[in-house]
Amino acid sequence: MGEGKKKVVVTTNSFYGAKVKLLEEMGVEVQFLPDRADDQFLSAIETAHGLIPGLTMVTPRVMEKAPRLVIVAAHGVGYNNIDLQAAEDMGILVTNIPGVNADAVAEFTFGLILALIRRIPHAWEEMRRGGWRLPEFWGFDLRGKTLSIIGLGRIGSRVGRLGVAFGMEVLACDPYISDRAFQEAGAKPVSREEAISRADFLTLHTPLTEETRGMIGSRELSMMKSTALLINTARGGIVDDGALVKALDVGVLAGAGIDVFETEPPLDPALRSHPKIISTPHIAGLSDEARYRMSLGASERVACALRGERPPDVVNQPRNPRYLRMG
Repeated sequence: MGEGKKKVVVTTNSFYGAKVKLLEEMGVEVQFLPDRADDQFLSAIETAHGLIPGLTMVTPRVMEKAPRLVIVAAHGVGYNNIDLQAAEDMGILVTNIPGVNADAVAEFTFGLILALIRRIPHAWEEMRRGGWRLPEFWGFDLRGKTLSIIGLGRIGSRVGRLGVAFGMEVLACDPYISDRAFQEAGAKPVSREEAISRADFLTLHTPLTEETRGMIGSRELSMMKSTALLINTARGGIVDDGALVKALDVGVLAGAGIDVFETEPPLDPALRSHPKIISTPHIAGLSDEARYRMSLGASERVACALRGERPPDVVNQPRNPRYLRMG
């Protein structure tokens, strides 16, 4: 483990290094790299004891390059970019930070909704071209419309309360949530099919699992109102991107606001430039405040492991965990 030598933590550019100095204050060397597993990243990981990967794919190949690695601390809630089984087999802890960016993602979700219904980006572009006040930019109100939420966890619940504040009818589907949670979110529990078919706005707030992968495909899109809008600020892979583009092309639904994609960055140019899609580069959770909380939380979890202590929010069960050798 290189006892007596300076410990190294590798992180990526979503980490708030300007404000979070916990690891440096412990005497740890923090290396900031672009958010991709390129040759520079694979070289740096060879000496790393900790990794805060952002969206970089942490594959078995990455972890095999890192014989000193004791922890991969997800920089937020999601960790589907980390191979949990490989980490378990190699004795590497994986942690996340539940709820850390719920406000940021919920508010961004409504930012996409408002941008879509009031055509704010389009109106801005028209103004830049010298245009003025075209009728197609006037939009409509949220009050009285139906907001359907799939996934009523921390983020989905916050979205539900914002929907109530806008005067919307809020429906939600989540088989793992209590009746009290529905009440606190101001949401009526319904089946997934009813949530999809009744929605004026369908917004997704589930993790990416085998159960949710491809959950919104051609069949589900065909169930939606032709005037409905789809919002995905959860995870790419929940929506079939190809099916979404086809549905928009033929008018099955009216539009979409998409922050996450099956492949990131998306390969299909239609996902970047389709006239009915407002697309953003996986930034919903990266408000200034959320980035600070995410970076601090990840640093605290890495710090625990580097002291030979078990950190909070471990999401795997590594065999012969390496962090125990750090003490």
